[in-house]
Amino acid sequence: MKTLVQEESIPVPKGIKISIKSKIVEVSGKHGTLKRDFKHLPIELYLANSGHEVRAKMYFAKSKQLSMLRSVCSHINNLFDGVQKKY
Repeated sequence: MKTLVQEESIPVPKGIKISIKSKIVEVSGKHGTLKRDFKHLPIELYLANSGHEVRAKMYFAKSKQLSMLRSVCSHINNLFDGVQKKY
């Protein structure tokens, strides 16, 4: 059975600038800039709440395809960690 619409949201931490343009996510923080490309996935990425939240949306997906949605959110959270913490 297909799910019509599934949506996940991620809050953007303070001190981080994020830009999303055609499924390319670029995150800037105090320790540099990281970029990640999600063009190979059938999802919709956009900024909400005037840039304080990232939303990922997927339409007409089965359960295994919906797992991509949470993976994308985890990748974006890892981008946030990468520009906040110095390794």
